[in-house]
Amino acid sequence: MKPDHSVFVTGMGIVSAFGTDLDIFWQKLCAGESAIKPLAFGDNGALPVKYAAQIDFDALVAGNSAHLPAAGMTEKRGVMGMIAAAKALEDAGLNPSPLSDNRIGIYGCSGVSELSEDDRHQWRKCDKNTLFGLRHHLSPYSGLRCGNDGMVTAIARRFSLSGPAMNVNAACAGGAHAIGLACQSIKRQETSIMLAGGADSVLNLHALVGLKLLGATAITEKWSDRLCRPFDKNRSGLVAGEGGAFLVLESEESALRRGAKIYAEIKGYGASLDAHKLTAPDPAGLGAENAIRQAIRDSGLRPEQIDYINAHGTSTPLNDALETAVIKRVFGSQPPLVSSTKSMLGHWIAAAGAIEAVATILTVKNQFILPTINLETPDPRCDLDYVPQQGRAAPVQNAITNSFGFGGINSCLVIGGYDGK
Repeated sequence: MKPDHSVFVTGMGIVSAFGTDLDIFWQKLCAGESAIKPLAFGDNGALPVKYAAQIDFDALVAGNSAHLPAAGMTEKRGVMGMIAAAKALEDAGLNPSPLSDNRIGIYGCSGVSELSEDDRHQWRKCDKNTLFGLRHHLSPYSGLRCGNDGMVTAIARRFSLSGPAMNVNAACAGGAHAIGLACQSIKRQETSIMLAGGADSVLNLHALVGLKLLGATAITEKWSDRLCRPFDKNRSGLVAGEGGAFLVLESEESALRRGAKIYAEIKGYGASLDAHKLTAPDPAGLGAENAIRQAIRDSGLRPEQIDYINAHGTSTPLNDALETAVIKRVFGSQPPLVSSTKSMLGHWIAAAGAIEAVATILTVKNQFILPTINLETPDPRCDLDYVPQQGRAAPVQNAITNSFGFGGINSCLVIGGYDGK
């Protein structure tokens, strides 16, 4: 039998500060609405980070209890991932109750386990026997109850997914890597349907202090909720967000046989490592450039056939200028339109590539390029058309989405429209 090399997106599910409805999510992004608000945090007075794209977690759990198992839940990231996965399966026309006799697989990314300050306090003050005795009283959402693979295995158990399963640890590029690797699994004919994406939250004291010590986060209060300013001269660091996003990826033969709706095609995937240092990208941007060129080559397209770039666009001084220079090298004198959805959603860290893939897929499907909000003062080093402030209707047949992670881990996806043939 001739191998099937086309991988289509047939379902998408999200959990974000805008909610879980995909249409509302898209409408708010098109309108340039920001999910970044003052951070509600127990000890925020001592924390230099004051703004984030935060989810009302209690309301999320209360409104989506049908998607969650009665027991054995992973912590916060796992909850967001499981809800996003359930909604992706629903959207694809696959029953989200436990599925039988399937070879659906899952590749996901969920970052570092979240430990609450209560957990940490108990952990530090107890000897091992006392701590062991406290295990029955831990919150079901505690990071002490799961490892990094907790989200993937919990989702697989919840929906009886018996295909390939893998948790990808790849920093801020993890969500995009999970999607690319899942596509490769389908192309190798290991399975015909995969769930792929990620969920993450760094909105806890330990993670935010760590990001502050790395010099990655914006801490000024000058811009209040307009703090995330990709490509702007006054950008000063990333603004954290949280959430989950999963795609249902499907071979062409499977999607057409099921009569599934098709959002787009994942045409190419590129991956690279800077091999430079943890806290800064390669000064020449060679790793990022290699990932982009590899993804375009994998798609069979030429650079001039790319119409839009969903940039990594973190609002950090190093990334935005370097990403601009890389785009110029790859695309020459007529680069595509560029925008950063992080300006509205914040940086979801391990899940950033997943939610940005969703935004890029919807861009291709709806022929509308999302804005980069808060871009008010041009930076001479960032001189491309970043679609500032307001979105723009434009023909988009092919787009790429960039994800460049801590430690120089890079991934790039090429997403193309589906013409129904």
